[in-house]
Amino acid sequence: MPKTKIIVDMGTSNVSIFYKSLVLKEPNVALIRRKNGVEPIAFGNEALNLVGSADEYCSFINPVSDGVIVNAEVAGFILSHYLKKVLRGNPLRTVEIIAVIPCGLSVAERENIENAFYRAGYKEVALIESVLGLLPFVDGKGSAVMVIGGGTTEFAVLKDGAILSACSLNIGGKEVDKRIKEKVLDIYNIVISEYAAERLKKEIGSLYDNNTASYEIAGRGVLDQALHREEITAESIKAPISFCYKKIIDVAESLFTTLPSSAVSEVISRGLYLAGGGAAMQGLEDFINKYLHISATIDAEPETTVLRGINELIESGKLHHILNFKK
Repeated sequence: MPKTKIIVDMGTSNVSIFYKSLVLKEPNVALIRRKNGVEPIAFGNEALNLVGSADEYCSFINPVSDGVIVNAEVAGFILSHYLKKVLRGNPLRTVEIIAVIPCGLSVAERENIENAFYRAGYKEVALIESVLGLLPFVDGKGSAVMVIGGGTTEFAVLKDGAILSACSLNIGGKEVDKRIKEKVLDIYNIVISEYAAERLKKEIGSLYDNNTASYEIAGRGVLDQALHREEITAESIKAPISFCYKKIIDVAESLFTTLPSSAVSEVISRGLYLAGGGAAMQGLEDFINKYLHISATIDAEPETTVLRGINELIESGKLHHILNFKK
């Protein structure tokens, strides 16, 4: 019986699963009760809806930090829950997991990922770097790609179906959210959650100058501890956003300097292909052109680009050759 391949991205912010052309995406968090052992209570959005109502024995745990699994036990609970949900009773023995990972993980970090799937009941696990999921979207002759995720940003130059050069940076959407939260506190004297900061980023976040958009958000006053609603302007949060994206661009520029001149010429002529949730930031194409002096193309659905790309590699039969080449 042919094995069913399921693509799983256990990201810092979200768990994404691609199965039969459907994508499940949920926050990568679990509500865990520690009283008589470890008991999972809820996962993803369901868990977040219980914020403020859970008892003293409960805690919210995100098992991934900066793209690396730091709690394999909780990661296993989350994976087991969502994989059962998408499989709907299919036998585990017919399933092969294609796990999306950041570039440059150590052997121990790769083993932690495999261990999380083992705990969830899945023994056949193949690991593939996220940047390779962009192969179907570039011509393969020498193309620069970038995946801006929740905890990490992956930058690579792909050539002939493989990674010519790559690096991983621990800056992504979570870092942007954190810095927006700090800026709102500094300017408006209110404390907002990281989820509120993420909402601001998605609604009015921009790398454009003179953006006049605004968005109302609730936060707790520093002095009176009362709940306040403030109209936050796009201009007021531009600095922390620009800071993070400039860091990302600086690393990409550094990687360019390590490439042979012929590869640099190819990359410049083809431009940079971007994916990941962070690629949806307004003004990113102009920002890249300004600092890297190359054109940028952002996928129409950047949050699912990698999953769709890997699925295309599976359907075309190319994934088998890529995984064997890596060995």
